Amino acid sequence: LSNESLAHRPARNWPSAGAIVFEKLQLRYRENLECVLKGVSAVIRPAEKVGIVGRTGAGKSSLTLALFRIVEPCSGRILIDGEDITKLPLYDLRSNLTIVPQDPVIFSGTLRMNLDPFGIFDDATIWHALKVAHLASFVLSFSNKLEHQLSEGGENIRYGVGPKAVVENINLVTV
Repeated sequence: LSNESLAHRPARNWPSAGAIVFEKLQLRYRENLECVLKGVSAVIRPAEKVGIVGRTGAGKSSLTLALFRIVEPCSGRILIDGEDITKLPLYDLRSNLTIVPQDPVIFSGTLRMNLDPFGIFDDATIWHALKVAHLASFVLSFSNKLEHQLSEGGENIRYGVGPKAVVENINLVTV
């Protein structure tokens, strides 16, 4: 039996708070290789913003790979709102986490399409997200507002604006 068939579904509103606990986490990329994470323990409280810094090879990216279960821990565990993530179906885990890349992808199309690619949010929700991200006045400066055409890569907007606003209903974001 695979881990996926043994997994249980989290509550419908999971994660509701976004608390993350790393308990004595050890991680290696393949069997017979040295651990890249050795006994990592940390608590990240809901709504807490945490920066993880370190030299190249210190394990920063490995923590993200472990959070998304791209690499499974060899010991220890990660809890999100009390749920051991190794017990969850991958779809449930990954659809409730978000990565905001340092170099965001901006598609050729409208600003609205880039913010809400599946077209599921109304204008009020999109404008609320823009206000929270302190981008509403920037978008209001465009004559077409949300229908402003973006060039591929966002070459026709200021650098640093792209990664601030993505309309999602997700509690955990990793950059």
